[in-house]
Amino acid sequence: MTKKILFFDAVAPYEYNFDILEKKGLGASESYLLSVANDLKKNFDVDISSAKVRYNYTQNDIVFKKLTLDSLDDNYDTIIIQRNPQNLKTLKSKYPKANFIIWLHDFFESSIWGSLANHDLQYIIDNTTLLCVSNWHKENFLINLKLRKIKNANVKFIHFFIEDKKGIADLNIPLDKNKLCFFSAGHKGLDFSLRIFEHLYKINPKFKMYIGNPTYDQKNNFSGNNGSVINLNNQTRDQVLWNMRGSLCCLHLNKVYPETFGCVNAESNMVGTPVLAYDLGATKEVLFDADKQLIKTNPYRVDLNDLTYITEKVFSWYNGNRPVVKLNPLFDKQKITKKWIDLI
Repeated sequence: MTKKILFFDAVAPYEYNFDILEKKGLGASESYLLSVANDLKKNFDVDISSAKVRYNYTQNDIVFKKLTLDSLDDNYDTIIIQRNPQNLKTLKSKYPKANFIIWLHDFFESSIWGSLANHDLQYIIDNTTLLCVSNWHKENFLINLKLRKIKNANVKFIHFFIEDKKGIADLNIPLDKNKLCFFSAGHKGLDFSLRIFEHLYKINPKFKMYIGNPTYDQKNNFSGNNGSVINLNNQTRDQVLWNMRGSLCCLHLNKVYPETFGCVNAESNMVGTPVLAYDLGATKEVLFDADKQLIKTNPYRVDLNDLTYITEKVFSWYNGNRPVVKLNPLFDKQKITKKWIDLI
């Protein structure tokens, strides 16, 4: 008998499904939930219950359900809770025999997990598997659970698989050496990346900075920049890949908010575009041949902006020393799918 699994997303920020995914940008947590569900349906019966689903319907042989207990089926073998454990006790009482997984996307300190009482954390640990999205992410949770004296934590990680469904990496898109880009979330280094770009622009006024995001609009006007900053706002994942494919590099100068994975960095490498980034969170784990793309900070210098190093690196790439990059082999779809099947 085919196992039945449920993705349960009580914290969905907006409605998402496969039709929406084709038409507009979605965040990594939502778009990769759809990708994983679509892949697992070959082996399992899959339902997705989300806070923004208004009525039950079927799409791509996956049933989308309202986030109410009476909308759910009588039995599930595995329930995968997205991000937030707030509904665990209710679901556990309805499905006492189910295997529970909490799919984590945020680092411990920045999310609801950091505010949970110890007895609540221990209850969650005793009744679930915590699933992280990178080894760095897993270590972040284990360290914090140890500090809170939580025992017997079962924490695993499975990377996202990164796909190029339209074959954009293979398209003959000419390199524009004067095109730089930022396609991460605004709170992950946009302000600092723009400050660095302003400096680079003074050296080479032909530079242009393209910014956009697969999740939401960046609310910036960039007045007075002489048209050198182009705000593309919400972009589908294919549009992001297209723009990255012809760029000199991605300036993802995030040193304030650790990436638990960093899909956009992996995607940039997949289409052959290097990323200039700090070794923060899972960035080193995700990048291909990461040492050629990470900023080497100088521990003896007071200037923490690393302006000289960044400038020299960008113009080294501009003058012909741009590193050859590709998708990190860690993100092989077949291997990652097997990990999911084994977990379920």
